[in-house]
Amino acid sequence: MADKEKPEDYWNRNIGEWGKFYLNLSHTDEEMNAPRWLSFIYRHTVMPIEARLMSRRYRLTMEFISRFVREGMVVVDVGCGTGVFTVELLKRGALVKAVDHALQALELTRALVEKTVPERSDAAEYLLMDVTTQPLPASDIVLAMGVTPYVEDLAAFYGNILPTTRILYCLILDPDHWANRVRRLIPALNVRNLHWFDQSLTDSLLAHHGWRLMERRPFASGYLDTAERVPRGSDVSRGITTPGGG
Repeated sequence: MADKEKPEDYWNRNIGEWGKFYLNLSHTDEEMNAPRWLSFIYRHTVMPIEARLMSRRYRLTMEFISRFVREGMVVVDVGCGTGVFTVELLKRGALVKAVDHALQALELTRALVEKTVPERSDAAEYLLMDVTTQPLPASDIVLAMGVTPYVEDLAAFYGNILPTTRILYCLILDPDHWANRVRRLIPALNVRNLHWFDQSLTDSLLAHHGWRLMERRPFASGYLDTAERVPRGSDVSRGITTPGGG
């Protein structure tokens, strides 16, 4: 991805290849923001690890869906990608709003829905949006997997999500993780122009909007948060921190 390329342009080119991660497949056609020699090394060293992590991320997200999603709920799938989770949400009877800032992602998601759950296609809505500048529609639950690494302003992102929903499941990269320290030290290794945010910042944003953390699970070079809006009259308190990774 060139220095001035917009994230949505990058994903319009690469979302099809990236989606193969959930199938635990190689996707060496992804175009990265790196010299050819570095891209070659990255594809043959880091990508196999990423594929395994994506498989685990899929499992953890499916656990969240099974735990919280019920028939008739409105669920927003932010950064819907190729539609893997949109389909799973539809299978559980949810009304799903698939959101992405890349048109190609929405087209792939729609195609997957119509192929795998055509009987539920009327329960899906596809929204081309930049959540850093536009508020989400009202919902019961928001999933935001793999979105914040490409967001520059977490406060703006959360500001357009938290007032609209009751439960958030979100992956965030941790600046204190060794891999992200290396990326900061050697910017050329940050081949996807990733962003990371302190846990203290995330916690302060949740508290500012009247939310509390239910669970924080270390995952890869970041953390997976499950958070909820605090009911009126309740105390804002920190929830569960799960030690260890997924």
